[in-house]
Amino acid sequence: MSLRLTSGFCHGLRLESPSAATRPTAGRVRSAVWNALQRDLAEARVLDICAGSGAVGIEALSRGAQSATFIETDREALKALERNLRAVNERAAKQGLKIVTQVLPLPANKALERCSPSCFDIVWLDPPYALVRDMLPALREHLSRVASHRGYLVIESAAADQEFVVACLEAPMSGWELDRRKLYGEIAVSFFRRRTAGDPLPGHQNSPDDTVEGDGDGRQDTDL
Repeated sequence: MSLRLTSGFCHGLRLESPSAATRPTAGRVRSAVWNALQRDLAEARVLDICAGSGAVGIEALSRGAQSATFIETDREALKALERNLRAVNERAAKQGLKIVTQVLPLPANKALERCSPSCFDIVWLDPPYALVRDMLPALREHLSRVASHRGYLVIESAAADQEFVVACLEAPMSGWELDRRKLYGEIAVSFFRRRTAGDPLPGHQNSPDDTVEGDGDGRQDTDL
């Protein structure tokens, strides 16, 4: 299966996707999230955890991010990711663009331990939905450490797990506060901002940003 990029300097580029090893983020979800964060993408340092084919981080690069780091352990996904990054770097070079890419073929906790403090402006976490409730509490402190001041954390989950995700990240001393949340059918996306010393503890209530979107049919599309 291939994924087609539809924006930025990689417009029209088809990315390879591993057959059944991973669950790619739906194209409409990727596009909606990066549209929402477009103003923050310029020169951003992006981390794509459970990267699969790398489509999320590659679209960020295509839209103007300075660098993208990819964390993935599945062998077939890593092969696809490496081939995709070669194609992206070749296209960037032809257009005189400078981008930085790095692949960490390690479990997420081990990979995050190797990352410097405050080294990412946008972190996207999209684990297998069945692992969200185990993985998120285990990574919470690592995520806070590697995120930059007021950096973003984007978590994709099943809609049924969104309340758990919010409660986990807004726990006291977690270092995060909810910025907004979205629904796309059965897919939930939760946006958090890095909270720093002196910021009030979260006491979030629904605001106009907490919109709910989606056609409710749970369909996945494969275009970016």
